[in-house]
Amino acid sequence: MTETATQIDKCSECHAEIMIDCAWEAGGMNDYGGFIVQCRTCNAVQDIYVGRDILMSRVRSGAILLERYDRDVEGDRERKRKKHGLDG
Repeated sequence: MTETATQIDKCSECHAEIMIDCAWEAGGMNDYGGFIVQCRTCNAVQDIYVGRDILMSRVRSGAILLERYDRDVEGDRERKRKKHGLDG
């Protein structure tokens, strides 16, 4: 059975709301991680930790999904952050 919850974040630059529908399969194989998103209001790019399951979760509003990263894949988050200019 798939469970969902809405996560509300704020853009790190303009503080516009970014809504993410977080989904996970109870008792299933869930990939933990997050999203690299671009704010629809100011175009700022940021990293948002989603939790699980990054493959079934989606950005509902406020941002464009650029990348998903899996926390259990060594270096995945860092590579994707660097690709989008988020060094540090």
